[in-house]
Amino acid sequence: MEYVKGLNMKFIHLILLSTFLFANNITDLINKLQKDTPEYSLGLILQKKITNLKFTPIKYSFNIKTTQDYIVSFNKLIFINQKIKNLKKEIDDLNQQIDVLTSNKAIIMLQKLYYKQQKEIAQKELEFLTKNFKTWEKQVFNSINLISFDIKNANNDIQINTKNLQKIQNQIEQLKIDLQKWKLLNTKPQINKVEKYIKSYQNKKNTIYQKLFNDNLVIWSNYLKIKNKKAFDADDILIKYSNILNIPTNNLINDFEKDAFGSKYLVYGVQKEINSTFQKIINILNYPLFSVGNRTITPINFFIFLLVLVVGWFIGKYYKKLIYSLRIRYQLSHSTATLLANMGYYILISLSFLIALKVVGLDLSSLAIIAGALSVGIGFGLQNIVSNFVSGIILMFERSIKVGDYIQIDTDTRGEILDISMRSTIIRTNDNINLIIPNQSFIQNNVINWTLGDDIVRFRVPFGVAYGTDIDQVENVVLQALESSKAPYIRQHKNLDTTPYVVFMEMGDSSLNFELFIWVKGEYARRPRRTRSEFLKMIYNALNEANITIPFPQQDLYIKESVPFEIKLK
Repeated sequence: MEYVKGLNMKFIHLILLSTFLFANNITDLINKLQKDTPEYSLGLILQKKITNLKFTPIKYSFNIKTTQDYIVSFNKLIFINQKIKNLKKEIDDLNQQIDVLTSNKAIIMLQKLYYKQQKEIAQKELEFLTKNFKTWEKQVFNSINLISFDIKNANNDIQINTKNLQKIQNQIEQLKIDLQKWKLLNTKPQINKVEKYIKSYQNKKNTIYQKLFNDNLVIWSNYLKIKNKKAFDADDILIKYSNILNIPTNNLINDFEKDAFGSKYLVYGVQKEINSTFQKIINILNYPLFSVGNRTITPINFFIFLLVLVVGWFIGKYYKKLIYSLRIRYQLSHSTATLLANMGYYILISLSFLIALKVVGLDLSSLAIIAGALSVGIGFGLQNIVSNFVSGIILMFERSIKVGDYIQIDTDTRGEILDISMRSTIIRTNDNINLIIPNQSFIQNNVINWTLGDDIVRFRVPFGVAYGTDIDQVENVVLQALESSKAPYIRQHKNLDTTPYVVFMEMGDSSLNFELFIWVKGEYARRPRRTRSEFLKMIYNALNEANITIPFPQQDLYIKESVPFEIKLK
């Protein structure tokens, strides 16, 4: 590069004056140090270094006539680019060191001057390289059109160097095995020898990487010369080898492509980014997650598996909706429709699961592995889930309880069955509370089904009268009142004798106890407390009108006269 010339004398005088003052400042600091001490010796060394620190710009020449000249020049640009990066880091480090040195001691001041001088020279060099880099880069780029690149020779060299690289890599792996052997034997001479060989082969490997980089540089530059967008694919290989060699090339590659393609650079660049992003997505989707048997499962396999299951779930839901919509047309009972809907739904889900396994390429025989894992899970806590599942299947086929039935589980729990699924059954009580009960409860425990065959139920309504009352009169009064009332009971039935009657049950402690036997159906059978209440009110009113005493519990206390007792009054 040309040196800066034509400086006026006044500016030169200022430089000489500042240099003279700077030298006097260093001398004053040296004189403050005590002689024959380590600090004085260090001060003299720093003085010499500070005096010798000068910035001399390097003259970089780019005389490019052949392909080899072009490769050397391009690598020289890489070197300059790396140097600019290093200078920026060096200046940051020097600033930190200068900030740390805050003492007013002479030796500390000398160190600070030394770092400041280094920083000034680094800044000048950085400014010089940054200012001229674009010019040098333009010279190298313009030379592309003047060179005839030998693409055939470059491709041949790439094939040869790729094979050599594989051989060297195999030799390095073998040496690493030998190194482990000697380390186990703790033989230091052999360890040092093998490590030396490994280092030598690593150097050869880096040399081959540099050759591969240069050959791919030729191919990429030829694409730039003919303005072929394949250059955007070729630069990926260049970046790959530059990352291996740890050299910065991204800025250079982008600048050359911008200059070569002009306005089309953005279009091709966007296409490349889209293709690159799409390829990354494909790579992520094909990344192996785990293996089942001999089949490797990737995210895309997992996604397809879930998609088939979701489709099967939607088909199953549509099937259930279709069955319920056809229930009225074909006069199906609600329980039958629920059975068909649930069984078909679970069959469709099971089929979709098997189809999903086949779609992702899993052999159905691999289900044995899953079954084995499932059996272990059952042993550790899934037995309840499986028990409920099997119980649900039994209930659906056995139909001992079905949707619409009114059942009683215990004294306080009764209600109508809304749904029977594979794991649980939903019951709605008379309080409009939905109970979700595990299916195994209906298999293991006693369940009262009030409407298993039909919805006709016989109620027993207990009542009592006082001792001395005419028993026949009680029976006639109650039955006549029942006959004339609007109580919700069945008076006649074609297949069942539903004649109401009164039964004398016992002679109790305080009353003569009777029970009225009546038959009810439908909603009255599903609300026993309210139904029994209506009949009790009717009986109570009838007995009162007939002046029949309704007793209440009472006890008589008898005191024997033979037992003397005294009451003392004070």
